[in-house]
This record gives sequence, structure tokens and C-alpha cells, in this order.
Amino acid sequence: MYPLINTIPDITYFIIFLGILVSIGSGYSRKRFSDVEGTKRISKEVSAYNKELRSAIMGKDKIKEAKLKKREPQMKQKQAKLARDSLKPTLIFLAPLMAVWILILPRILGDDWFTIPAASSPIAMNIILFSTTVVELGNGTIINNAVPTFFWYLISSIAFQGIIMKLLKLT
Repeated sequence: MYPLINTIPDITYFIIFLGILVSIGSGYSRKRFSDVEGTKRISKEVSAYNKELRSAIMGKDKIKEAKLKKREPQMKQKQAKLARDSLKPTLIFLAPLMAVWILILPRILGDDWFTIPAASSPIAMNIILFSTTVVELGNGTIINNAVPTFFWYLISSIAFQGIIMKLLKLT
């Protein structure tokens, strides 16, 4: 099947757009299927407890440390609740996300969408989990430090995730 999008700037922008859409979808599913305010409250409480416990341990305040250790099972329960509450919207959103990656992307970008270059990095990124390479496209264009589509998605998704979480008031 001939890909609908096959040039670097088009693939680059499409993957950025996809990353933004996925982040928005993930944020809305989190907002709809979890108690955001309760999660924030519990997270602050657990964070304050951990900070206080660390301070007592570092300051060698054995009395305060013993008092805080008594609350440890309760705090562990709250941390487990936070993990469960964050897992539910993730699982709900995972099925549509997998459908996009398995069914839609091969039709838009081609069957080898995972490895086709989506961007060109100004520096070699061999220190990260993937290695960039020199790629020669079918039209004779040479791309130095090519970043494969999947890794470009990870980079762009991570870049926009924090911004979208702030806009949706999830953090």
C-alpha cells in the first residue's frame, strides 16, 4: 500500500499532531474516569509525609521518626490507591491508542512506519535508547541523524504532555 504521507516535514508534523492528540485524549480520560482533586490532595499528603520522614531521618530525630513510622502503613495504602486510580484511565485509553498504532498508522505512513525517518536531528542521538543513522530516501535525499517515527513520537509526546496536563488542570 502506498503511504499517504511520505516526506519528512509532513511525517514530522503529523507525528507531533498525533502526540498532542494522544496527550489530550489521555488527559480527558484521566479527568473523566478518576477523581483529580482527590488524587492531588492524597499526592500532596503523601509527599508531605515523605518529606517530613526524610527530614526526621536526616536530622536524627528518633522520636519524630518513630511517630511518623506508625503512619507508614496508612501512607502506603494511600500510595497504592494513587497507583490504582491512575491505572484505570490508562487502561481505558490504551485500547484506542493501540488501534491507532496498529490499524491507522500503517495506512497513513506505510507498513514500515515504525522505522521510517520522521525527523532529522542536528546532533547524533546515539546515547539514547535508539541510534540515529544516515538514511537515503528513495528520491535520493540523504538524511543525517534520522530519527525513526516511533522515537519521534516519544520525543514529541513527552514534550507536550506536561503542557497539556497543566492546561487540563491535572497537575
